[in-house]
Parts: sequence; C-alpha cells; structure tokens
Amino acid sequence: KIKAIIENGVEAASADMAWKSIDRYSKDYIELQTKDKVKVYKTPASVLQRQLQIFDEVLVKKSADNPMFKEVAASQRAFAERAVKWDLDTNVRREMAYNHYFGRRPAAAPAGKAPAAKKS
Repeated sequence: KIKAIIENGVEAASADMAWKSIDRYSKDYIELQTKDKVKVYKTPASVLQRQLQIFDEVLVKKSADNPMFKEVAASQRAFAERAVKWDLDTNVRREMAYNHYFGRRPAAAPAGKAPAAKKS
C-alpha cells in the first residue's frame, strides 16, 4: 500500500512539474524577448537537413567502430520511429488554431469561391 502511495505521489509530482514548466518557460520566453531584447530565430530547414546528413555519416562510422554504440543507436531509432509516429498521428497541429486566435489570418477568398485546401 505504501509503495502505491509513493508511486502515485511521484507520478503526480512529475505531471505537476510538466504543467508548471509550460507556464514558467512561456513566461521566461516572453521576458527574454521583451526585457532582455533577445531575438529568436527559427533554424532554417536547410541547416536541419544538413545536420541530419552529417549525423547519418557519424552514425555509420561510430556504429562500425563500437558494437555498443550501434546497439544503443538502433534501440533509440526503434523507439523514435514508434513514438514519433504515434505523436504525429494523434496530436493535432496547433498552428491553425493559434493563428486563428492570435496570429496571422489567411487572406479572404474571392466572393463565391471556397478557399483552396492547404497541403501539410
């Protein structure tokens, strides 16, 4: 019984920390930009793609040199394939709702025409 109480307490503390971190990080993010005048830039897709290419090269080399590295990398890849697929399939993208309420609005469609479907 004590073990179950401790397990539930740990689970609740973990969830509480996750929820509070969203509040804290979002406030800190605003402060960095307003008070500290930090400019935030998104990394271009071309840079991210190059990072992936370089990582693939490193992965091949390190896997050839170290069986444990190869085993761990394979395990991480299997987890990522499963977990990220689930995430992409089950979590709705938030950009549309965010832009609807807080950001950019799509251009109005000409009268009598429905807006074109957007590919994502």
